[in-house]
Amino acid sequence: MGTGMTIIVTLIILFVIQYINEKREVEKDYDRFVHEAMNKPREEKPDGNEFNDNNSICLDDRTTTGLVLATLRSIGCDPEIEEHDNNNWVGFEYQGEHFNIQCSDDCRLITIYDNWWYQISIYSDIEEIAELHKIINLVNQYASCTLVYTANKEIEQIGVHSKKEILFRKEIPNIDKYLIATLMNFFKVQRLVLAELEKCSVTENN
Repeated sequence: MGTGMTIIVTLIILFVIQYINEKREVEKDYDRFVHEAMNKPREEKPDGNEFNDNNSICLDDRTTTGLVLATLRSIGCDPEIEEHDNNNWVGFEYQGEHFNIQCSDDCRLITIYDNWWYQISIYSDIEEIAELHKIINLVNQYASCTLVYTANKEIEQIGVHSKKEILFRKEIPNIDKYLIATLMNFFKVQRLVLAELEKCSVTENN
């Protein structure tokens, strides 16, 4: 093996080690927050309201959808809701990113979607498309949310999307912070994917 090849192999190994360490930190941060939130006792107000003073409004816990809407408003979002196929779809902006939450009042699980946050032309080089697929498959081994990609022939784009299913019920203490922590993990996964794409671009240019 030549010196140049040895250097390339060494760099790839270092990149993989760095990537795995970053993924582990993401998972540790999220798991630690959820563990603390689920085990922290609630602070009751004198009037019996079980939500603490950090919530500016009384959360509507009568339905899953009501709890979702109230929690989003409590973190500064302005949600919009539509009903499709017995499911409620809640759209909202958070830190400049558009998210959707699929929820049903018959279930305490909700699914959060971040769609089309990265895209390339369907006419891109085969190598570029293959590299994108490889990175998505790699990230899915460690990410706290699931990455998928779809092709839309009408707009001639291949898009990357993220989704995550979480438990969402009134018994979760500090549920606003719990939701924020989940949303922040979407941004972390985005940064990891974009960083890997940038590494590939640098390697190709060299």
